[in-house]
Amino acid sequence: MKLKIILSLVLFPSLLLSQGSSQGAVSLKFPITPFVAATGESFVADPTALQSVLINPANIASCANYGVLFSHTEWIQDIRTECLSIAAPFSIGSFALTIENTSVDGLELRSIPGPAVGTFNAQSAFFQLSYGVEVTPDIHIGIAPKYLYEKILVDEATGYGMDAGVLYMPPLDGLSLGCSVTNMGSLAAFRNERVDLPTQIRLGGTYAININFLMFRVATAYSSELGTATKHYSIGGEASYDHTITMRVGYQTGIDTRGFSAGMGIRYSIITIDYAYVPFSQQVGNSHLISIGFNL
Repeated sequence: MKLKIILSLVLFPSLLLSQGSSQGAVSLKFPITPFVAATGESFVADPTALQSVLINPANIASCANYGVLFSHTEWIQDIRTECLSIAAPFSIGSFALTIENTSVDGLELRSIPGPAVGTFNAQSAFFQLSYGVEVTPDIHIGIAPKYLYEKILVDEATGYGMDAGVLYMPPLDGLSLGCSVTNMGSLAAFRNERVDLPTQIRLGGTYAININFLMFRVATAYSSELGTATKHYSIGGEASYDHTITMRVGYQTGIDTRGFSAGMGIRYSIITIDYAYVPFSQQVGNSHLISIGFNL
């Protein structure tokens, strides 16, 4: 059996019907933007950033400009993700609308052992509205309700989820601390089984320092997948020259086939282009993410 068929069953475990509930919509755990992927998902505390709103909605609380970000991911084994995020600041806080779609094409369909009788696609999508606000100059909070949709062959499921997060900027200049809980909720019955979302709790800190035209940021994070024994420790960093060229690197534990990641970004005027490379071991393949953003 092709590797991508096996992976599709892992990535969309709603197919595997059993008694009670199971954890599904695992595509929600994918790093969506090049920044998040390149830094190992370590920037739980990332003030004003649209690029990391999906791991902590409080990150956009002090966003001062309109922003648009489109990212495309060539994941492993013909898995693709497209994501569009739009951010807008208002007097009552900042909002971000995110639309994401993950698909696996060309899955072989068999009713009995032997040649495939055809192919089908698997699809997972969500629509999320994030809201962040400054409670005080030092404390920001955010919430993000989302609507989810999954389809595998002829079976469909919909559901609702919620993210929530907080940012704290202590008196130490350049330091920010963050905490978030993402993907709380479930999908409606997939045939005869309710599917829980892969809820994660994250704790992290970021420290930034500026030296003339150079800016360095380093971040660490701890995350735990609720309902499982899986835990991750992450570290990542980036170095920027004159807010124009940025190099990034990250490492994340707790994933058998990947750990190291890297990337870079280039900014010109209001346009930013980011790229991330995530290698996998065990001959699984490599992943490439690219995004283009506009800071208006």
